Amino acid sequence: MKKISNITSVFTLFPLLMLIALSGTAKPTIDEIPPVLLGDLEQERGMGGVVDVTNNSHLEAVLTDNYNANSVTGNNSIDRGSFNDASGVFSIIQNTGNNVIIQESTIITVTIAPN
Repeated sequence: MKKISNITSVFTLFPLLMLIALSGTAKPTIDEIPPVLLGDLEQERGMGGVVDVTNNSHLEAVLTDNYNANSVTGNNSIDRGSFNDASGVFSIIQNTGNNVIIQESTIITVTIAPN
């Protein structure tokens, strides 16, 4: 008799515990979430609190009096795995021509400020 009552209590409690566990995991809908205040966004936004950032990149090139005869150009290919394991800042420059000037500039501004 004792074993039957233990089994009965387990079968009675298990559905109740499951109901309680599932009711606590319900996520609110988008309409139930309050909007973020503009003042809070100002503190979290990228560039928030930065007064002035000035960047300057001056590139200059001259290409004159070039001559190619019977030149062969190649193919450029960016395949599916071209950017596997890529991280950080990187640049891709492609050129299939001859007598070409390619100028590239990257400016990275990092601001570190204590809270």
